[in-house]
Amino acid sequence: MDLHGFEKVMQRYLNGQATDADLLLIEQWLQHTADKDYQLTEERKKVIAARLLHRLKAITQTPDVAPVKSRRLYRSVSKRFVRVAAALLILVTSGALGWIFRHQLTARISPVAVKTIKAGPYEIKKVQLPDHTRVTLNTGASISFPVAYTGRRRSATVEGEVFFEIAKDHRQPFVVHTPSLDVTVLGTSFVVTEQQQYAAVSVVTGRVRVAAAQQQLAELAPGLQVQYNKHSRHAALQRINVQEVMAWTRRSLSFEAAPLEQVLKAIAQKWNVRLELPATVSGKAFTGDFNNNDSLDDMMAAVALTTGIHWEKTGKGSIRITYP
Repeated sequence: MDLHGFEKVMQRYLNGQATDADLLLIEQWLQHTADKDYQLTEERKKVIAARLLHRLKAITQTPDVAPVKSRRLYRSVSKRFVRVAAALLILVTSGALGWIFRHQLTARISPVAVKTIKAGPYEIKKVQLPDHTRVTLNTGASISFPVAYTGRRRSATVEGEVFFEIAKDHRQPFVVHTPSLDVTVLGTSFVVTEQQQYAAVSVVTGRVRVAAAQQQLAELAPGLQVQYNKHSRHAALQRINVQEVMAWTRRSLSFEAAPLEQVLKAIAQKWNVRLELPATVSGKAFTGDFNNNDSLDDMMAAVALTTGIHWEKTGKGSIRITYP
């Protein structure tokens, strides 16, 4: 069923003309919203009930010979008519028939798949989202996003350090969620960092709004960063060097005192070559960064120079390593 069809179901429900199939669809929505608390006073509930009860009864009225399943559905709906009426009134009066209800119901009946991508232990990974937003994941960072954007907003959920270049679309603001922050943008570029002790947003171009637990922290212009202490819940605003903040995005691999064997395996995986390693562990570590312009030979030469190992190509797609 398309989104326009959901509106027709709701209209038939309100007009007392719902079919059995409509009732089952509404029942699915009721189950989905069973834990929702519509903040209405008892007096307001009575007013709503008085207006809509006769419609609900008309919709769910069944003869005595009706199947057991239909009678159960009637009792289920009748017991909850106040909550249903409240929900329907909220949807109608807020103009949400075309947006809120249909997107919630669509997600319930035909949910949009969510894709998760994670950068490897030493990998800087580039990702393009369905709206052509470009994302760069720092080592170990991850992003989850729907395979298609519908509704009034675009969104993604991230962990670690991530650089966003948001595709402009004023009709669909983009919201980035981290475990502690919500960042709202229209079209801009910025870095989101989520660490154990703090979270930060650094703006490169455009403007963003940053919130934590629904509390507005800051509106940032280019060259500004807000850092949020997750324990004290204190936010600090400061100026940044944009080039320094973005330096990691120009790398393809990054190592900090990483075991030599892991470094070699990461390089081999990047270039799709097979390694012939000694049986014993070297006990050596490597620190260094490689960018997208570095070739396989450049990387291996740098590692060899730093650690003293010897390497040679032994055939197509194969490298032999010898420790000193």
